[in-house]
Amino acid sequence: MEESTKSAIIKSIVLCLLGAVFVGGIFLVIVRNKKPKTGDDYVLTVVDGITTTDLDKKYPSDGIQVVELYTKILQVLYKETYTEKQEDDMLKVLRGLMDEDFLAQNANFEGVMKLDVKQKRDEDYSIPLYTVITRDPVIRELDGKKTQMIECKILLRHGTVGSNYIYQFILRKDDEGKWKIFGWAVKPEEE
Repeated sequence: MEESTKSAIIKSIVLCLLGAVFVGGIFLVIVRNKKPKTGDDYVLTVVDGITTTDLDKKYPSDGIQVVELYTKILQVLYKETYTEKQEDDMLKVLRGLMDEDFLAQNANFEGVMKLDVKQKRDEDYSIPLYTVITRDPVIRELDGKKTQMIECKILLRHGTVGSNYIYQFILRKDDEGKWKIFGWAVKPEEE
């Protein structure tokens, strides 16, 4: 073999080795600069905020907050992306806001809510905006229990068309002193 051929082969081998070292070095730099994800990197979504709500530990302090949480849950159920388990968890929180007599009359509460949510999602309904109108609810006594009415204005959008409705929530204080949703009436907002 000629000297120049040997020299060319050696140069080729050296260049291949240098190339491999260079590519390996770049790979190591990239791998070392990637930070492993920690628990601090996770961003809590609105779905997570609801599904992690523990009403036994932190129940809304007044009727207005109960109505706000109820409406927020509906807003999320109608439009956000979530798993079936997350839906079940959100419906569990929703159930926790309801009065025991209301639930006794609506034994399949979660099933009915799932069907309603599916229909609203399929038909492209959403709640882009809601506002609790009542700021200072009047507390009355009815059948030995304290009650109050709280009005909430809800913009219900169907596709690109929106309509305002006034939800009149009736809340009743339970034996533990928590305001629970006893029922509601819906009317279109008067022009």
